[in-house]
Amino acid sequence: MQGEVLIAYVSRSGSTEDVAEAMGVAMEDAGVTVNVKPMANVESIPHDASLVIGTALYVGCFPKEVHRFLTRFQRELGSVRPWFFVLGPTENEPKHFAAAEEQARKELAKYPWLHAADVRVMGGRFDPQHLKLSFPFNLAMKLPGNPMRKVQASDLRDWDFIRRWAGGIAEHVKNGGPVQRGEFAEFSAYKNSLIGR
Repeated sequence: MQGEVLIAYVSRSGSTEDVAEAMGVAMEDAGVTVNVKPMANVESIPHDASLVIGTALYVGCFPKEVHRFLTRFQRELGSVRPWFFVLGPTENEPKHFAAAEEQARKELAKYPWLHAADVRVMGGRFDPQHLKLSFPFNLAMKLPGNPMRKVQASDLRDWDFIRRWAGGIAEHVKNGGPVQRGEFAEFSAYKNSLIGR
């Protein structure tokens, strides 16, 4: 009997939550039981659950909720290989994807006991009108001279890719095959398709 898939995410402005929910729908359509939750609401990780962790990069770092989650559930995560998706670039430039991959690599390297099944750095969304920033960054955004106020809204989330990737995870969960550790080289096909659009 297959266990459920837990998708635990952190979302500041709803972008990562949208991706987590879309993945949950795609997996349920593929016949897998899914539980989508903010990390702060996860009280335990069932022993038979598969895990997907979703976050975005903020100024090159994972938010504090991710670090708390990984530390709190180190014992459980040490015996599974979770899938990670990381929303990063909001500009369609190869250098931004390369920088986001390096930043994600550094963040995950802080947990040498953690072995991900796969890590995907995806295009993110930026909307200066709906940013949820903590003090004092929220005040800085209101200053007329802040250059961030002039940045145009963008959304590089590739929903077809997201659904395909989620479907692939669902098939793996149903088949129960061995999980191989993901490598950053696997990002190239997605990056190239996105940048070439």
